[in-house]
Amino acid sequence: MRQLKRFYQEVYKYDSKHNSYQIDVLLDAYEDVYDEWDASPFKRRDIEDEFDDFITDSSSDIPLKYGVSINLFLPKNVYDERKERLLIEAYENFYQFKLKRALKVRQNMNRKILNYLVLAIIFLFVGYFYLPDEEGILFKLVKEGIFIGGWVFLWEVFTLLFISESEQTREVKLIKRLLMSNLNFIYKD
Repeated sequence: MRQLKRFYQEVYKYDSKHNSYQIDVLLDAYEDVYDEWDASPFKRRDIEDEFDDFITDSSSDIPLKYGVSINLFLPKNVYDERKERLLIEAYENFYQFKLKRALKVRQNMNRKILNYLVLAIIFLFVGYFYLPDEEGILFKLVKEGIFIGGWVFLWEVFTLLFISESEQTREVKLIKRLLMSNLNFIYKD
């Protein structure tokens, strides 16, 4: 475990005071963070996909037990306090929206799990208790179809519950961490 921590300290700067890793981003201007196709005001503008991908990928490299700080390196001659505030607002708005979307996906998945579980129970219950053991091929076919349907729905419940749900929970935690992360503006010559 100690080697893993050293690896992250080599790839990302580690701040032992705040128990967080720092993700460094080199920018030429504040506008590099924004989506150039979005014509809305700066604080409501979307974040550039490449910026989001870089931040999200970097954050997913770092274990969830650590915090994240994002250092934005900019040239000194572009310093603008107003643009800093607008960028912070846009960043927060973007990740709040992304979090709401991820929570909605998780809520829909939970609804699907419940629906599939109810269908699985109904199909299996009907297959075991309500269909008579008839000799006809049609009855056997219907009975086997109901059993298979019940097991397929049950399998889907387990897949969603144990695989998809854990992936979605991790995504929500990553987005929350990005939302809680500090944006630090560092100006260089």
